[in-house]
Amino acid sequence: MEALLLRLLLLHETVVGCAALPFTEMLQQVQERSCWVFEGARLHLLSPREAQGLPGRGLVEKPRGYGAYFGGPPEPLYLFLEHPRIQDPTELRLAALYMEHLLSMLRAAGCCQELERQAHLDWLTGLGNRWSLERRLGQGLPPNWGLALLDLDNLKEVNDTQGHLAGDRLLSKVGEALRHRGLEAYRIGGDEFVVLLYRPDLECLQQAIQGQSLSLGIAWSEEAEAANLLRLADERMYADKRRRKAMAPLRTRPLCS
Repeated sequence: MEALLLRLLLLHETVVGCAALPFTEMLQQVQERSCWVFEGARLHLLSPREAQGLPGRGLVEKPRGYGAYFGGPPEPLYLFLEHPRIQDPTELRLAALYMEHLLSMLRAAGCCQELERQAHLDWLTGLGNRWSLERRLGQGLPPNWGLALLDLDNLKEVNDTQGHLAGDRLLSKVGEALRHRGLEAYRIGGDEFVVLLYRPDLECLQQAIQGQSLSLGIAWSEEAEAANLLRLADERMYADKRRRKAMAPLRTRPLCS
């Protein structure tokens, strides 16, 4: 009885002791600690493809052990506790209890990680959001890097005449164009995007926004501290907007370097 109680205590420590860790570190620790509870056992992490044919949860005959499917987030995987003595009733019950605790802990950690990820992303475009940009700028920008602020000129008109779904499609299209060119892009407002770029990447930005009606302002790292670049780019973007309103719109415009 004392030996069983000790193992139950170790099981608790193995799982609960990792509860505050990030998802990946948690998996590493429970892999290392599974042998605390199950002598000679190993915890394997399998992809769904590798686990084809194994039970969603329960006893596995070859190799002997206990398996359970974890659906994520962040991603699906199969937990397999390889344990030669799994057919012993006590070992089987302990393995089932261990897996139950482990799955509960992984669900909680996975959901926290997913919420953290979503907190940094714009839900519509999948680009970073304003919070993500501010954290990035807090790290500073190296020489010859800049911040480009883009403001779509016709989003309100599209929303008013074609509906908000059409406006969402326009925003998604711009976001996808920036991502397709490999640019570090963020959506920070309804119709505003920010691109952090190395000066030679200006051509990539030009290609990404080709054919879009937008106003643009760029500020370079040598002109201001990173925290002030957005303000400077914003001033230049509005100057560009006023200039473009005062003249006939052009189909294409070279970017200012």
